[in-house]
Amino acid sequence: SNVRCVQHQAGLIATGGEPSVRVWSAETGQQTCTLEGHAHYVSCLRMDRDRRLVSGSWDRTLRIWQLPEDGSEVRSVETLEGHTASVLCLETSLDRAASGSLGGEVRVWNLLTGASPISTYADRGSAVNAIAWERNLLFCAADMHIRVIDILTAKVVVSLSGHTDAITCLVVDMPYILSGSRDSSVRVWSSRSWQCVRTISCPGIRCLGVAKRTVVAGLDTGE
Repeated sequence: SNVRCVQHQAGLIATGGEPSVRVWSAETGQQTCTLEGHAHYVSCLRMDRDRRLVSGSWDRTLRIWQLPEDGSEVRSVETLEGHTASVLCLETSLDRAASGSLGGEVRVWNLLTGASPISTYADRGSAVNAIAWERNLLFCAADMHIRVIDILTAKVVVSLSGHTDAITCLVVDMPYILSGSRDSSVRVWSSRSWQCVRTISCPGIRCLGVAKRTVVAGLDTGE
């Protein structure tokens, strides 16, 4: 099936797309294991330096895996259940994870206990296609809007509006938030004023990256 997500940490590359997760050695290029357990496509992955891998799936669940260094068998440590629609995106911060679903639901999880103390909606009925995390704020791309949610209160702090089609990707590089959309634009927002401070025209944004004030965009045109 299509490769839908990739993570690279601790000398390992994890890929998702089909109902399983495949793990490869970045040094040798050889596959080291296949993680089975999801019942539908794996849509998102996050892996930390301790080889803890979190996967989100269209089967409405997240799974936590611990990848051993000695090549022993890998098992799913925990299955996180609670979403009522397919999980589309995922972000982690220390021992917490935030996930967004096709139905607009956002959940924050404790990765140590498996509990989900926070559950809210970025936009009920609208798909959450991307999530970014900065301190106690979650930035959730819900359809054409960015909902900024305070995880301490589970309330929407502010909504950023301006795109005219669905947002496909989101990057936070404080004090800026960058969003790419099917409306063929990248918008740069300021966290100081919560206003759009720049719009960059690009046809069909699929993915975004930013480093040292340089923005890289992958487009539908193949560029």
